[in-house]
Amino acid sequence: MHEAKPSRTALRVAIRRASHQILDRPLVFADPLALRIIGSEQASKLETDRDNTASRSLRAWMAVRSRYAEDQLTHAIREGVEQYVVLGAGLDTFAYRNPHAGLRVFEVDHPATQQW
Repeated sequence: MHEAKPSRTALRVAIRRASHQILDRPLVFADPLALRIIGSEQASKLETDRDNTASRSLRAWMAVRSRYAEDQLTHAIREGVEQYVVLGAGLDTFAYRNPHAGLRVFEVDHPATQQW
């Protein structure tokens, strides 16, 4: 870990989620903030070097994982859940995209990743 930088793992996961937004159709997981959260430098690399991104199966796995978690959260909210804790949040964007009024979201990760 480097101060004021996200972990490499968090950045790689976020890059794969962003890649899914521009390379895959149909989208399994829509995240309009995916490109913004990785930073303009990384987003530019994805836009210009589409052949040098993670494999389609790895992108799909990341997208499905996120979609499944958020679908399960929606079901839990219907059952009365009022808070959501994302451990190892990395560069997850759910807190910014949260469509559930009244849901309290807590993201926990290394301080440098969260600060960035």
